[in-house]
Amino acid sequence: MKLLISIFFTLLVIAFAGSSKAQDEEDRNPQAEDVFHRFLSAFTDSDVDGIVNLFSEDAIFWGTGSAELVEDTAGIRLYFSGLSNRPPGEALARAQNFSIMELSSDSVLISGIWQVVLQGQNTGTSLRISMALSLRDGIWKIVQFHNSAMPGS
Repeated sequence: MKLLISIFFTLLVIAFAGSSKAQDEEDRNPQAEDVFHRFLSAFTDSDVDGIVNLFSEDAIFWGTGSAELVEDTAGIRLYFSGLSNRPPGEALARAQNFSIMELSSDSVLISGIWQVVLQGQNTGTSLRISMALSLRDGIWKIVQFHNSAMPGS
């Protein structure tokens, strides 16, 4: 009897774990997730305007090399301005893994790792990223951004 009860509870836990994972994938907000992918594409394309337009006007920003907290789009533009000197496609930005947490219907957190690989290379620099996105006037915007180097890299 104890064996049957144990098997029942094991199957119950597996069923809930499986449905939870499927539900998490279904709950992902594809429009907010698209902002992350557009950031990576704009970075690859050396598109400063494309990157800056993803941010809200009141975004707070910590770039990998930021000495101070940036609190406006002019500062974000200045931070990424060096990309305009790089030919599009010279550095490929790609997501390695990331998680999305929907806080509400208009607020999402994305946290994960992305990588910058120089043209002709097989490996690159891995970076940690955290961003908060909010729905602003029907458009998903980055309202908080933090990027940092992986320890040991």
